[in-house]
Amino acid sequence: MPSKTNKQSKPIHILGVIGDPVHHSLSPIMHNMALAQLKLPFIYKAFHVKPAHLKKFVRHLKSENITGLNVTIPHKETIIPFLDQLTPEAKKMGAVNTVYLKKGLWIGDNTDGQGYLLSLEKEARFKVKNKNIVMIGAGGAAKGIALALLSQKPKSLLIINRTLDKAKLLQKQLQCFNKQIPISAFDLSEINKMAWAQIHLIINTTSVGLKSNAALKIPWEQCQPKTLVSDIVYAPLLTRFLKDAQKFKLKIHPGWGMLLYQGALAFELFTGKKAPTEIMKQALLEQLI
Repeated sequence: MPSKTNKQSKPIHILGVIGDPVHHSLSPIMHNMALAQLKLPFIYKAFHVKPAHLKKFVRHLKSENITGLNVTIPHKETIIPFLDQLTPEAKKMGAVNTVYLKKGLWIGDNTDGQGYLLSLEKEARFKVKNKNIVMIGAGGAAKGIALALLSQKPKSLLIINRTLDKAKLLQKQLQCFNKQIPISAFDLSEINKMAWAQIHLIINTTSVGLKSNAALKIPWEQCQPKTLVSDIVYAPLLTRFLKDAQKFKLKIHPGWGMLLYQGALAFELFTGKKAPTEIMKQALLEQLI
């Protein structure tokens, strides 16, 4: 006699985030809230994967019913050889933050840059076109954000970094993709020589905000009142960089926006459904406030 409980149910697909470390990640909370809201047959987990075990982990994804991953430090570049295809965005950045299964192939994408742009537009009502932008930092995060910014045709992009050589290297890489927009490189010692009154957006892409007592010596008093000050660090919610800008009554853009919208874009790649961003935002801010 057939069991009454023997109903066909949709298989549970596993999503997740991989990194080393990964225990601090807020992605599981944000994604699981969204999946529950839409009643989708997925669960999202955090996977602590050491660099030495990355290849083996990727090789066994399908057998574990894993269909999508977010990728964080230190795997964003090293995972690439184990994937089947990269999107044009991921190729340009040379890094992956999202991996998903499509027609049996593992696709590597990068939603960081577009996520940052969306956070500017949705949370700060800021349009990049024809704006003068200062970006502090020249690492991997800076490259992804800069490429996204350049796609929106700003008036200029100025890169400030502790070491000038690294800033110039990023400048050269960006100029390969865009020769029309002026891109300049400076080191921190030149920070007071810049025309801050002409800057519309200042972005900190470094980890300095993770240290509550660390400060970047920006001449805030020279900035125009409508300057937007942005930090990609999301914890603490208000970094020292943002607090310093607030003292001069400048508008701020905290780092949780980029985390939210890059996650929302990844969610749509994983599920094929529109991300419930307000639910994801609520889940995220509940953890940060």
